[in-house]
Amino acid sequence: MMEDIILVGYGGHAKSVADCIERKKEYRIIGYTEPVEVESRYPYLGTDEVLKHYYSKGIRNVAICQGYLGHGEIRQKLYKFVKDIGYTLPVITDSSSIISSTAVVGEGTFVGKGAIVNAEARIGKMAIINTMSLVEHECVVGDFSHVAVAAVVCGQVEVGEAAFIGANSTVIQCRKIESGKIVPAGVTIR
Repeated sequence: MMEDIILVGYGGHAKSVADCIERKKEYRIIGYTEPVEVESRYPYLGTDEVLKHYYSKGIRNVAICQGYLGHGEIRQKLYKFVKDIGYTLPVITDSSSIISSTAVVGEGTFVGKGAIVNAEARIGKMAIINTMSLVEHECVVGDFSHVAVAAVVCGQVEVGEAAFIGANSTVIQCRKIESGKIVPAGVTIR
């Protein structure tokens, strides 16, 4: 039986997350929260304040669907808010993603279509490993970080907390990306 889940935020990133949830059929999306109602095929539940009500009604799962937007703080605040209520944040993975059996992926992390998390990689909580990205063997990706679309993080790279690896960029093996650092799209870090 599928468990219910609420989408916290409903912008572009939420559409990718929702599609992955539906493809795996592990959760039933009951609706979304946003400051104001937006066009969606899911019911608008209200602002984030309604999450307390839905928790009291027995809903236990949320997916934070706010994208990185260049700043991990928004996702960090939402994480603290929903955890203080008591919610569980499951790892959301697309059925086309590949995650090594020796990798560890933290709560609330999203692994998108065609993404690969290879052997002994460690992904923190609330990270985004986006569509077609590659996190190679023994990498560490910090909490609240985002590896964007088609980015490549080569073996044994350390990505700090709330860092951003831009679309189609490459980080060569054994490098360290500091917490909060933004690697622009298309750049190679040697």
